[in-house]
Order: sequence, then structure tokens, then C-alpha cells
Amino acid sequence: MRNKAIRETELLSALRAALVAALPASWSVRSSQSGQALPDAAWTLQAPDGSTTNLFVESKRVVEPRDVPSVLRQLASYSGDGDASLLVVAPYLSPRTRELLYAAGAGWFDTTGNLRLQLDRPAVFLDRSGANRSPYSDADDRRLKSLKGAGAARVVRSLLDTPAPFGVRDLAGLADVAAATSSRVLELLVREDLIERDPDGRVVDVRKLSLVRRWTADYGVTSTNQAVPMLAARGIDQVLAALKRYDGRYAITAGAATRPYLRRDQAAVAPLALLTIYVPDADAAAGVLHLRPAERGANVVLVEPFDAVVYRGATVKDRLTYAAPSQVVVDLLTGPGRAPEEGGSFIEVLASKDEGWTR
Repeated sequence: MRNKAIRETELLSALRAALVAALPASWSVRSSQSGQALPDAAWTLQAPDGSTTNLFVESKRVVEPRDVPSVLRQLASYSGDGDASLLVVAPYLSPRTRELLYAAGAGWFDTTGNLRLQLDRPAVFLDRSGANRSPYSDADDRRLKSLKGAGAARVVRSLLDTPAPFGVRDLAGLADVAAATSSRVLELLVREDLIERDPDGRVVDVRKLSLVRRWTADYGVTSTNQAVPMLAARGIDQVLAALKRYDGRYAITAGAATRPYLRRDQAAVAPLALLTIYVPDADAAAGVLHLRPAERGANVVLVEPFDAVVYRGATVKDRLTYAAPSQVVVDLLTGPGRAPEEGGSFIEVLASKDEGWTR
């Protein structure tokens, strides 16, 4: 829907109604606003035992991730030496914005239903989920808002794989995209507080963990690419043996692709249940690898990639080709079953070697 201007009073009324509805009837929410300079709303929450807490609320039409520190500083300045819980309200708050508010210990509310408020005394814990994509649109806002598409994927992969610093044109060359594409993606990532740039515009820091999580909102290994489930009647080990003789282009990804990057004491001991392989032509690869289509019981997935970026940075070990760690991570985080859990464990491995994967 078009983003009509939602008035501050409407946002605050919606928040108050949500709190009253969520808290027991024996609780009260009353205004504690006075003539002194205070935030957009200052409320006192009182429990049945008489214990109270102050809640300072800041209402904004838009809160982007990069705005969070300044908004919270503004709220904190109102409390001075006092003890007040902080909460930010807006028509919509993105997952990344909420992540930063959570890290700062602040609460939030938006009109799509996202709500979080945690208090120690009186004890309150409200955590409700709304939309993860904004339902509002603004025809005058031409900024890039999505990481969908080959150009964005190439830039993201280059940011994940290349040590900073580098400039817009350097990044465009690494990613094999136009400088304009590189610039637009970087502008989005700055707004999302996923990268830092110096005064000359060079990228000097990449928050890789947060960046790859943001990418998963617009990318999925089976939704972005064409995934074809297959059955290897003679088992996955036979497919791996055949791949060592395979002349076509391919890259193993997901669970099987974590193994080359693990230390011996970290190597998985559980048998591999599903082998995921990027190939340009699933039908041609299936013929060579002696696979047949399977609606159920598939133990191999052949994935025709949306772009050749999935092969970039691949490594060869024991005559097998594996996708780069950054590609493996995003494929695991968006994969089926226990794949996201494997992705989380693999991120810990990467974080032990690169601090960027810790944040």
C-alpha cells in the first residue's frame, strides 16, 4: 500500500492500545508527561502490587538501521540520571532495525504488529511478530531496497570475500558490475548499517554476519535458483566419486561443502544425507552422474544457478570442487530441514578466523 503520512498521535495511540490489550486488566498505563522537555510520550506502567516503571517513547515516521544510535541517544538524553525504559515506534521497523534496538536493550512497536517490551520490575515481557517487509510504498523513493538479482548478489559476495578497504569502482571491478550498481547497493547497505565507509567513500568495514542474514531476506537456495531433486540409487559416495571424473562445471554447496573448511577435529562424523550441487544444466549432469528425478526420497539436489556468481571463489580439495564459504553459508541459512542450524555452526567456524563474521 502507499505510505500515507501516519501522524505521531496515531502511532502513539496504536502503541498504547497494543500495550493495554497485551497487559492484564489489573495493570495501568498512564501518562507522566510534564511541562519539561520529554520524549514524544512518557508513560508510567503500574503493576497490581504497586510497582511502577517509566517508559519513554520516541515516535518517528521512518527509522532506518543507521538512525538507531541517534534515536536512542535522543531518548536517553530525556531520562538523564533517571531510570526509564526506552521504546521506539514507527509505521514499520525492519528486521535489521529491530536487531539493533534489541542489541541496545530498547523496545519497539510498529503498525504491522511488531512489538517488544522487556522490563525487570515490574516484570514484563512482550514479544510479538508482525511483518518482515514493509507494506508501505513511496513512489518518490527511488532508492534500492532489495538485494535481489545478480548485480546485488555479486556485490554482496565480493563484500563477504574481499578484505576492506576498497572504493566503489574497485568493488564494481571485483563484482563485475557497473559502478552505478555497486554504488546503489552500497547506499542500501549503509542505510542498513551493514558496512562502514570513510569520508572518501571507501568501504572500510563489513559486518559479514549481519550482511549475510540481510541477504537471506532476498535470496533462497531453492527459491532464487532452479532446484531439481534427484535420486542416486547407488548412494551419495558414488556421486562424489563420479564428480572427480566429471568434465562439466559444478560446485558442491550446503552441508557437504562445509567439510573442506573444517579442521580434522571439527569434521562431521554423521553420514551425508543430502548432496547439493550447482550445475549449469541439471538434465545433462543427471545423465552423466546416473541420477534420476525423484519427487520423494531425493538424496541429491542439482541446482541450476540464477547467476554464475555461485561458482566464484570455489575451491578444489581431493579433486572435488566446493563453493566459496560465503555462498555455502547463505545456501545453508536458506536451505531445508536442519540446514540453517548447520549454517549457524559454520558461521562459528568462519568467525574463528575472521572477526567480521562475529557481527
